[in-house]
Amino acid sequence: MSMRTRILEATSNLIRTEGMSAVTTKKIAAEAGCAEGSIFRNFGDKGGLLAAVLSFGLPETQTLYDTVDGATGSPDVRAGLTAIAEALLGFYRASYPLVGSALADRELFTRYSQAHRQGGTGPLQAWQLVHGFLESQRSAGRLPEGPDLPVAALALAGACQNAVWVGMVNGAGGLPYGGKDLAAKLADGLLAQLGGASS
Repeated sequence: MSMRTRILEATSNLIRTEGMSAVTTKKIAAEAGCAEGSIFRNFGDKGGLLAAVLSFGLPETQTLYDTVDGATGSPDVRAGLTAIAEALLGFYRASYPLVGSALADRELFTRYSQAHRQGGTGPLQAWQLVHGFLESQRSAGRLPEGPDLPVAALALAGACQNAVWVGMVNGAGGLPYGGKDLAAKLADGLLAQLGGASS
């Protein structure tokens, strides 16, 4: 495992167990088994490190990428979109606590935002992944021409993000149908808007 990966994993684990405010670069270095300077050489500062954790360091992030890769090219649009929605829900469940910690610290959030803008990473990746999937399905003739795919992709990512927030605050009872089969229902709703087959 590379030094960079060890630092990302250590940071993710510490944030989940202790919260961002309690996590210092000294603790991260001890957890990763590296010198504190390695963090700064690899990520610049704590904001850059948080941006990297959310973009590349969470298992749920890799699951999202793998899910989109696996769904792209599949002839079953509904199954692919349902799997992607499920992966988005998992990603937002994992990332919300990390981002919430950054939001509470104005300086950290500013640096976190700058790191994402410089790297071309950040929340935009979620809807862009969905958009790539929808474009591949349209190119294969499985979705009709006409509907605005970037907006549709943003709608799905936004719905997943809001559903996770509602679940965290209000519990499953605050979601339509108690959150049952939510990913499939979101996929069906989007396909209905796009004029694609839902089954």
